[in-house]
Amino acid sequence: MSSRNITVSAASPGEDRARADKTQAGGPAGVEIVNFPQILYTRTFGDPDMLFIPLLDAAREAYGMVERLSSHGENRANAVMLSGMHLASSLLRDSSFSLVARGISHEHSYIVDLTAGTLRVSTRLYASVSRRTSLFKVEMAGNIAGGPFVVRNPLQGTVLMQVEEEKLRQPNFFATEMAQECLRAQIEKERAGLIEESMGPASGEVRVIITVAGNKIPVTLRQKEHSGTWDIIDGRMQEWVGTLAPDMEVQLKNVTKSLQDLFVQK
Repeated sequence: MSSRNITVSAASPGEDRARADKTQAGGPAGVEIVNFPQILYTRTFGDPDMLFIPLLDAAREAYGMVERLSSHGENRANAVMLSGMHLASSLLRDSSFSLVARGISHEHSYIVDLTAGTLRVSTRLYASVSRRTSLFKVEMAGNIAGGPFVVRNPLQGTVLMQVEEEKLRQPNFFATEMAQECLRAQIEKERAGLIEESMGPASGEVRVIITVAGNKIPVTLRQKEHSGTWDIIDGRMQEWVGTLAPDMEVQLKNVTKSLQDLFVQK
């Protein structure tokens, strides 16, 4: 499948060549257009690195059609329906797409909502970080008209990363950079949870960024609820590295007291 078959907005020659050179298997996918009666199904080109950007471009053209029809006096609901039919027709021009009934699960799932102006994808990513290899599911959603897309863990609902469209247009971004960043974020959250469990409940927390040899390092100061001492956590790997000295605790207490007073005055 060439991305030109379903892309309304023309891609640059560099993008076309990059997508044409992809060798990884695409996998099946279902594209749901909200309020359209059937699912558009592809057996071989559903991988986000192959389908997401062409679908985004096609959905953006359809969303623009909604706005144009509405500005010319067309009922908004009718404009969405007509634009959804236009989007479905543009996808079906590619022979790799067919219509299937709703209710069937797919390896990659896309939802285009022209009423809300959003595009959402649910997919699985494979990555290897810090000797950990994992296959995991993520959901990504954003506005069709433009702006960043937010990637979440669908089970926990936690945000793993935020991605600008420019990065999403890079070849193999989902399979490489996104997969690694998402797994890295998940590992850090798990480590943070283990630290909190091992150290017991905390009564205060302060986060700072320090610069060491030109590198920015996130540091968390977490006060234990029972003893009142402050643990120092390396935010890069969520590792305990020490305890704040007593004289430094006094200075930190003065800083937090000043901040408390500031908010009391508000």
